[in-house]
Amino acid sequence: MPTRAKVPDRVNLRSFLLLASEDRRGLYGDVLEGRPVRTVATAFEAVRQCVSDPPLALLMDLATTLHAGVADTAPLYDLGIDLPILRCSGGEQGALIAMCQAPFKREPLAVALDEIAHGDPTWKHPSNLRRFVRVSLGTRILFSAAGTEEWKKGNAQSMSISGLFVLSQETPAVGADILLRILDCGDKEISVSASVAWVHLWEEGPHLPGCGLNFDRASVPDSLGHFLANSFFKRR
Repeated sequence: MPTRAKVPDRVNLRSFLLLASEDRRGLYGDVLEGRPVRTVATAFEAVRQCVSDPPLALLMDLATTLHAGVADTAPLYDLGIDLPILRCSGGEQGALIAMCQAPFKREPLAVALDEIAHGDPTWKHPSNLRRFVRVSLGTRILFSAAGTEEWKKGNAQSMSISGLFVLSQETPAVGADILLRILDCGDKEISVSASVAWVHLWEEGPHLPGCGLNFDRASVPDSLGHFLANSFFKRR
């Protein structure tokens, strides 16, 4: 039976994510000082971070993204989550400005970051309600009630870093703790701990039978985030 993966507990350790080339990052030093922030240099790495560990907001340096081109940066506007995406412009001679398309807002970057950090709902996407990127895929699942050796079979057609829907005729009860073995995700299977959030039974109507699972985020290995990010790009 697989054991829980030993990974750092990333729960509630959310930070801002800055996409900027190395020569542009210095412009953001004063505004970002004292704030939790991660930095990336490429749009691909920004998407990977948003899929595997969603930030408080994505800050996109305008000059960096213009240089990268539309083809590379377009996926960042199609993540399907409530993540505030701020295009940042300005420079040595003026204050940095944050511009958001959905919702449409324009504020000094420092003001925008303060409001987002304090949970201002007006920065949330007006139609995207998910916090985590849902990736369409097909993979086999083995699941077992915690503490047992009886493994049942299922399939997943989509998944996020926070959970998935297991298509199966055999479903544990709501609230049950289970172990998952996710197959078809590279050279090695991935093991995750989860709990059952809801169940659809075949007898209840024309829904796909199965159960929705919430992952124990402390048990999610980095390899799952990498797999989901790569799958997101392949299926675009």
